[in-house]
Amino acid sequence: MEAVMACWEIEQSLQSLTGVSPGEGTGATMSDDDDDQVDSDANLFDGSLDGADGMGFGPLIPTESERSLMERVRQELKHELKNGYKEKIVDIREEILRKRRAGKLPGDTTSVLKAWWQSHSKWPYPTEEDKARLVQETGLQLKQINNWFINQRKRNWHSNPSSSTALKSKRKR
Repeated sequence: MEAVMACWEIEQSLQSLTGVSPGEGTGATMSDDDDDQVDSDANLFDGSLDGADGMGFGPLIPTESERSLMERVRQELKHELKNGYKEKIVDIREEILRKRRAGKLPGDTTSVLKAWWQSHSKWPYPTEEDKARLVQETGLQLKQINNWFINQRKRNWHSNPSSSTALKSKRKR
């Protein structure tokens, strides 16, 4: 959601800088490589009316000073956009990395949970009292404890042949 909002803010800034709303432009995008820029200034004024503009005048070709001004404005806009949104891009990247790391529980808390798991390997379903004690010992939320046990059972318990037979016998009761 934050990425969508950042893009919207970029569009708003572009609109305020250029006076063109999204969708009105040519569809061209700005590139970091100057080599990718085709002679766009010349292509904009290519005389598509066979050398006339319908009024008896020739094609609108910018003068050298106008081309220089257009290029300077383009470079300034590019620089301003890069600097203005660099922080937002860094923030979004950090948030993505933080969310990626967020799934890892601290090692000391997992050691407490694994110790409980080892001592109850035959039937690793903690009671509500066990869960409350684990919440106190680890500082995790009850939901985190529940999810850890769900994931642990999926990953490790069913692969153990002795515990899978225990599971089958418990289900039959």
